[in-house]
Parts: sequence; structure tokens; C-alpha cells
Amino acid sequence: MTRKLTYMFMVLGMLFQVSGAFAQKLTASAPSQVQVGQRFRVTWELNSGGSDFVAPEITQFRVLGGPNQSTSMQYVNGSMTQSISFSYVLEAREEGEFTLAPATIKANGNTISSNELTIRVVKGQQQSTTQSNSNGQQTQSSSGDSNDLFARIEVSKRNAYIGEKITANLKIYSRVSIVNFDDWKMPSFEGFWQKDVNENQQIQLQNEVIDGVMYQTGLIKQVVLYPQKSGEITIDPMELSVIVRERAQGRGRSIFDQFFGGYQDFKRPIKSNSVTIDVKPYPSGKPSDFSGLTGNLRMKATLDKAQTKSNEAVNLKVTISGDGNLYQLQPLDIEFPPDIEVYDPKTSDNIKANASGISGSRTFEYVLIPRYAGDFKIGPFSVSYFDPNSKSFKTERQDAFDLIVEKGEGEEDAASSGVNFTNKEDIRLIGSDIRYIKQGQYPILNGTSFFYRSVPFYAAIGVPFLLFLLLIGYAEYQKSQGKDVVRLKSKRATGLAKKRLNKAKKLWDENQTASFYEEVFKALSDYAADKFSIPVAELSKDRIRSTFASRNVPEETTNAFIGVLDKTEFARFAPGADKQMGSVYDEALNAIVNVENHA
Repeated sequence: MTRKLTYMFMVLGMLFQVSGAFAQKLTASAPSQVQVGQRFRVTWELNSGGSDFVAPEITQFRVLGGPNQSTSMQYVNGSMTQSISFSYVLEAREEGEFTLAPATIKANGNTISSNELTIRVVKGQQQSTTQSNSNGQQTQSSSGDSNDLFARIEVSKRNAYIGEKITANLKIYSRVSIVNFDDWKMPSFEGFWQKDVNENQQIQLQNEVIDGVMYQTGLIKQVVLYPQKSGEITIDPMELSVIVRERAQGRGRSIFDQFFGGYQDFKRPIKSNSVTIDVKPYPSGKPSDFSGLTGNLRMKATLDKAQTKSNEAVNLKVTISGDGNLYQLQPLDIEFPPDIEVYDPKTSDNIKANASGISGSRTFEYVLIPRYAGDFKIGPFSVSYFDPNSKSFKTERQDAFDLIVEKGEGEEDAASSGVNFTNKEDIRLIGSDIRYIKQGQYPILNGTSFFYRSVPFYAAIGVPFLLFLLLIGYAEYQKSQGKDVVRLKSKRATGLAKKRLNKAKKLWDENQTASFYEEVFKALSDYAADKFSIPVAELSKDRIRSTFASRNVPEETTNAFIGVLDKTEFARFAPGADKQMGSVYDEALNAIVNVENHA
């Protein structure tokens, strides 16, 4: 019995030893890709205790330090876990792909091997040099060529139709250490309607290999563009000032600089490429109900009731959905019966913008009030768009609705009065300007009456007629003002801008930094477009400057206005932008007020 127990304990011990050996693991880790001249760390970690670590022979890289040993112990639910790691600091010396053989270590009487490592070394950055200026003083300047730091504008297509979606990515490529962005000038995108896609994102740098060279790339701005005119349209370059950190050559300022290598920050101006887009015009045969949109659209119209009474409201909804610049979609041209009063439609959007373009829906809601009983047709409805895939116009149609209107309260019988009305303006005169002749005996004033043929007598006759003429004149004036869209937009420009700034202030209070700057930018740009009748396709800072000058706006006021536009573009992506929102808000408000005082 005793011998059996002994064998049992021996077997259990061997099992525990074997299971412990299987559980132990030596893991090697290092960057898969580095640059020539880059320092990096290679680490081997064992998930238990061990001894007699043997590193592989390292001849492909320069060994700057190691092995550095560290041990960690951790208690979890009363159980102790232990790990040990060994690391080396290496420097890549030449381009190529190199393999580090497995390392070994002993643990619980067993020899454990790690995985092998493959490290790719790509072309490295050039360093800064020390130069002497005219005074003989030494200054630090970057000697890196244009390939170590540059910017690009990349577009999804260079040939498109008017209104066809184009995605533009404004990117930076770097093989130097970027500390910050000091300033930039974004393209004006003149000739395009634009919508920012990554407006709420900070710039994130990531590794990308281009032609065998590793860069850190960052998406500065992504914009969806819709060309507004045909011909060649050029996107002007993006200009940046980047703060980079580079190793300072020469003798260090201290013994630590000489040993570890000193670093210094430099300001590097860079300029991207320009891009020319060939925009094709629409083919012939444009339909009369063309929406002005390029893409793929669908239409749905609904009437909330098919039967009602006169003077009761009916709601008509027309929804246009699909892919295309729905922000530019205008209400459809619908023929309504003359006996139905129609109010201006209410517009509601469910639109989103991403790298694939603008999609969603825009709904126009009409309030219809039939003034007389009868059977009416509401519609039909149609909307046409241009399909760039088939290179042809397409039309969405829907049949008219039948609306039965019964006589309701307050409806007067126009036929019994012998009067025929043809429009809403005539209908509104009923009961106010036209009176029925009442029969009966009334006293007639004689010629000796004080009131008869007196000044008040003629005034009583002439004043209503004069008021009627003034009312007609005022109505015609209002009608002409409504048709003069340019003048109407100019009058409303300041009010709309202040509404946007009020919305921006709420975003400021909610600490929504990117949305705040986007709203301030829209307030200023929309104000300039509406106030001075600048078409969206031609809205740029240069156009704003020239237009302000033609309206005798002082140059100082113009510079302040454009300066705020530049700040809003820069601050959306810059760190610490939330601390500048108060000053930017005040500057934007003052800029609009100052322009308004001189325009």
C-alpha cells in the first residue's frame, strides 16, 4: 500500500512538472518595421520564474544597451503569479529584412525557446545640420529633403459631371517627429459646393509604407465636393507650418546631450500639390422638372386625408431621398388648384455626409386650405435628376391625389353673389371690401345739412379708396420683394448670421469644440455669400476680399473678417482649441458688426 502511494505521488509530481512546463512560455516582441537610424527595443518575457537566459546573436543591428532584466510579481485571488523579462536597445543600421533567432531560458529544469522575430528596416530620415548665419552665429535648420515631410491633396476622381460627388483627402506625410501644427491655409475649393466629413476628429498619425519607405501619415481634412460649373476647375494647394523635432548635430550643450543626443524643434513650412478636375456639362435634353442634382433619387408624396371640409387644413408631404447633394434640393414646382390656399413648405432633413458622399432624405411639408367645396386634384408629382452611371436624365413620377372637399362652416356661396373669383387675393376681399346692398328706407340729407358736401364728407368718401390703393401698393411691394431673392437674402443675412452665432454659443457652453468652430465658420461664410450675393461656387477668401473692397469695406475690417475664418479652420484640428472659443466668438461677432457698419 505504501509503495502504491509512493508511485502515485511520483506520477502526480511528474504531471505537475510537465503541465508547468507546457504552461511556461517565452515570448519575443519588437516593432515589425523600423527606419534606418531608429532606436527600438526588443523584449523577451517569460510568464514565470527562470534563469540562464541566452539571447540570440545580434549582428544585424547595433546594440546600444542590454540585457536589462526586470521581474514582476502579482497576487490575484490569493494566488501569486511571476514574470521575468529581458530587453535590448538596438539601432537599425541598414535597409533590409532581418531575422533574430529564438532566445532560450531555463525554468523548472526545462529549457524554453522563444519565437523568432523578423524586422524590416526601411529608408530613414535625414538629420538636421548646423549652419552659420551672416553674423557668424550657429543656428539649427533642417536639411531633410522634400521627401521627409510633405502634404498631398488626393481626390477620388479627376473627371466628373456637374454635381457629381468627389471625395478629397488632405493628408500629411512625415518621416520626422511632428510636435504640433502652427498654422495652415486650406484650399478655397472655389467652383465646388463642399461639406467637411471629419469635422469632429483630431489628426491621428499612423504608419504607412510608400514605395518601400515608411511614413507617418495623418488625414488633416476630408471633404466631399460637388462641382457647380463645367470646365477645368483647379483646387489650389494647402499650405502648412509644422513644428518638427529633430536631432541637433554637433556638440551638445551638456554631457547628457552629447551622450544621448540633443533634440530641437524646428518650424517647417510645406505646401501641397494642386489638383485640376475636368467637369463635364450635362447632355442635351434636360427635363423641365430637373432638380439640379446628380446622383440617384427617389420620391414619395403623401396626403394625410382624401376628404375634408372647406377652410380645414390638409397636410401634403413630399420626400426626396437617395444619394446626391440633397442640401441643394429646392421644393418641387407643383400646380395647385386656384381654390386651394397653399402656404410655403416646411423643410426637414435627415441627411448624413461621409466619405461616400451625401445621402438621406429631405421632406417638404405643405399646408393646404381649400376655401370652397368641390373635387380637386393635388399633383401630379415629378422630379428629375442626372444619373452619372448611365450618363442620362431620369425621372421619378407619382400620380395626383383626389381630394373631396365638402362645404364647411364660414364658406360663402360665391355664385349667389354673382361674383367670380379666380385667386386667393380676391377671396380675401369677401366680407371686408364688398358689401351687400340692403333695402329699406333711409333718411336723405338735404343740401343744408352741415355734413353734406363738407370736408369730412369728402374725406369719408376718399379715405377708404386711398387706403385701398395703399393696400394694393403695399401688397405689390411685398410681392416684388419676395421675388427679388438677392435683395431678400441681403436683408436677412445679418439676422441669420446672428442666429448661427447663438447656436455656436450653445455649443460653446456644451464644450463641443469642433461643432462650435464649424458653426462660426458657416455663420461668417453664409453672411458674406448672402450679404454680397456671392454664388456658392465662387465663395472663397479671395472673392470675399475683392467684394469687400468693391463695397468700400476698410482693409482692416476685411482682414479681421478673413482672420476669423482662418482661425475657425485651424482651431477645429489644433490642440487646445477649446480654450480659444470665447475669443473666437467675440471676434466673429465684431467682424460681422464692423462689416455691416461699412457695407
